[in-house]
Amino acid sequence: MKIAGRYVAALIMVLVAFGFPVAIQAQSKNIPRATHPQVQRLANWLLSHRGTESGLPLSHVGDARFKDWCFTYDAAVAALAFIAMDQAGEAERIIDFYITSENAHRLGGVIEAVLVVPPYDGKDWSVRTGANIWLGLAAYHLFRSTKAEKYLTFATWVADFALDLQDHDSTSLTYGGMKLGPPGDPAFDGDQHFGYDSHLPGFEQIFATEATIDAFALFDLLQNEPKMGRLKNGRDLCLLWLKKVAWNPGQHRFNRGFHQKPDFAVASDIHAWGVSALGAARLDAIEPGAAEQMVRFVEEHCQSEVSYRPPNGREVTVNGFDFVDHEALRHLKRPPLISPEWTFQMANAYGRLSDDFEAVGNKRKASLYAQKRKYLITQVMAMATTRDNASGLPYASLGGVPVGHENNTPAQGSFSTIGVAYGILTLTGYDPLRPPGGR
Repeated sequence: MKIAGRYVAALIMVLVAFGFPVAIQAQSKNIPRATHPQVQRLANWLLSHRGTESGLPLSHVGDARFKDWCFTYDAAVAALAFIAMDQAGEAERIIDFYITSENAHRLGGVIEAVLVVPPYDGKDWSVRTGANIWLGLAAYHLFRSTKAEKYLTFATWVADFALDLQDHDSTSLTYGGMKLGPPGDPAFDGDQHFGYDSHLPGFEQIFATEATIDAFALFDLLQNEPKMGRLKNGRDLCLLWLKKVAWNPGQHRFNRGFHQKPDFAVASDIHAWGVSALGAARLDAIEPGAAEQMVRFVEEHCQSEVSYRPPNGREVTVNGFDFVDHEALRHLKRPPLISPEWTFQMANAYGRLSDDFEAVGNKRKASLYAQKRKYLITQVMAMATTRDNASGLPYASLGGVPVGHENNTPAQGSFSTIGVAYGILTLTGYDPLRPPGGR
């Protein structure tokens, strides 16, 4: 086993078309028939860009640095996309790989990236809480879809891995929070540190809001299963940390995390995921109206309109969400960009708010957020490049620039699985951070 080169952590972490009909399995609303062709074309791209034998998706197509790479988080979301389309067999191929491939297991969890082709070598050997939890979310939803106990067993294995990374010291400032990852192997210098640099913080020293929201969602799903009481306690501790540590009362939003002191950086995805996973009622317990205040904050500070030119296509104007706030752009020395994945995540958050307000009889707000969701979907889909009835999306509207959260975007002109997979989730109305069937 070899640790991947230091350059990996400085880069991104995170055709034959198939023409079968798409079966839509929305969580809470029927999907308009007009969206079916878009879902089909995204599905065709996903099916056309994967390992033939493994079924693992190719994370970044067109960037030579990541030829034949699959990141674990991307694999998990691709599996969820197949579940959303009622193609459980395709999801099973992905999850079965991680169940059976010992080469992908390390430090009690699953590594960040492998090759999609034999011998499926590890490409990034770091182990991160978030990617593992998303694999657990995919396994649990697959269990609900197939009733196959092995997927519940695997989801529980992931949940227990995450539970071990939760701070259970009630005297600690980070009580209830989730560590970014387990401690590394001392035999490898810089293992489980940012940039594989032992002078930089280790993952076990960082408490991440993103990972805590992810863990809340997985624990919340699993605690309803028999003999899962320990996960209910883990879920409640996640909520405690989100309220007491992550919440920024001055700006009515979540901080990115905690390392010796609060990390006040803005990450737009944790707000979208926070709304999807917790919903308006649970967020009200943190601060009345918190869900809408969080959404308003990222709309004002992270939303932009940019010009984007698809490969071999005409320039389009697109409105969506960046990875960071406008203030951070000055330090990053780059213009605003649009992330299809993170914009689709916000569309899912709008869907959650629409459903929550519909449930309490507030039809005006339910309609408002339904329209916001529809608008974002239209904007992102304008970025798609369609060839041979298959639609690909970039990782971001700009290639080779700093994300603002450790990594750079892949090369300009490349396409990424994560945008396509999240597009399928959003278009089908399937939000994996919510229980099947909605709340």
